[in-house]
Amino acid sequence: MIIGLLLLTGGADVMVAGASRLARRLGVSALVIGLTIVSFGTSAPEMAVSLSASLGGQPDIAIGNVVGSNISNIGLALGIAAMVRPLVVQARLVRFEVPLLFAITCLTYLVALTGVLPRWFGGTFLLGLFVYIGLHYYWSRKEKKEIQAEFSEEVLSEKVQGSGNLPRNLGKIVFGLACLAGGGHLLVDGAVGIARWAGLSELLIGLTVVAVGTSLPEMVTSIVAVMRNHGDIAIGNVLGSNLFNTLGVLGASAAAQPILVQKELLVRDFPVMILLTLLLFPFLKSGFVLRRWEGALLVLVYVSYGVILFINQA
Repeated sequence: MIIGLLLLTGGADVMVAGASRLARRLGVSALVIGLTIVSFGTSAPEMAVSLSASLGGQPDIAIGNVVGSNISNIGLALGIAAMVRPLVVQARLVRFEVPLLFAITCLTYLVALTGVLPRWFGGTFLLGLFVYIGLHYYWSRKEKKEIQAEFSEEVLSEKVQGSGNLPRNLGKIVFGLACLAGGGHLLVDGAVGIARWAGLSELLIGLTVVAVGTSLPEMVTSIVAVMRNHGDIAIGNVLGSNLFNTLGVLGASAAAQPILVQKELLVRDFPVMILLTLLLFPFLKSGFVLRRWEGALLVLVYVSYGVILFINQA
C-alpha cells in the first residue's frame, strides 16, 4: 500500500507537468486538457473495477464504485483542493459542464428508480460520451485558432519552444497515468482485502474502500495541480472524471450486463451524489471562485456521509 501511495504522488506530479506543457504546445487551455485527457486517464481505475465487477456478477461493486467515486471526487478531491488554494473557475464550467453533470446524474437516478440499469441505458450513455468528446474536440480546434489569432508568430513560437516537444509531453502523461493506475490498483487490492477480512458488505466496500481507492488518482492529481498553480486542471479533472464515470464507466458496465440497483443506493447514496453536484451551482457561480470554506463544506458533507455509512453497517 505504501508503494501504491508513492506511485500515486509521483505519477500525479509527472502527469500534471506533462499536461500543462501539452496544453501550451497544442495551443489549447489547460481546462480542456483537464476535462478530457487527464480526467479520462485518472478514471481508468473506475472503468477497470466496475466493468470487471459487472461481468463477474458483482453489480453492487460496479454501481457502488461509480456512485462512491463521484461523491468522493467532489467531496474529497475538489473539497481538499479548494482548501489548499481557492480555485478560480471559468464561466463555461458553470454554463455547460456543471449543468450537464447534474442532468445526467438526475437521469441516472430516475432510471435507477426502476430497480435496474438496462443495456439500452448503458448504450445511450456511451453514445453520449462520444458526443461529449466530439464537442470538446470541436471547441479545442476553435480555441486554438483564437489563440493563434491573439498572438503573433514570434510569441507563439516562443510559447511552443518553452513547452517542450509533443512526444515528450505525451510520454510524461502516459507515464504518469501508468503510475497512477498501478498505485491505485495496489492500494485498492490491499484495502479491499482488509475490508473483506473485517466483514464489510460488497455494497459498502464499493461505496467506500473501492470508490475512494479508485478516486485517489483524481484526488492526488487535483491537489498536485493546485500546488503547481494549475487550478484549471484540478477542477477540470474532477468534473471530467465524474462525467466519464457516469457516461463511460456506468454506461459500459450496464451495456455489458444490466445492473440491479439496491434500495439503499436510491434512498441514501444517490441523493448525496445529487446534493454534492447541486452544491456546485451556487459555489462556482459566486464570483467564479471555489473558496476555502466552500471546499471545507464539501469535505464535511463527505465525512458526514461516511459516518452514516458505517453507522448503518454496524
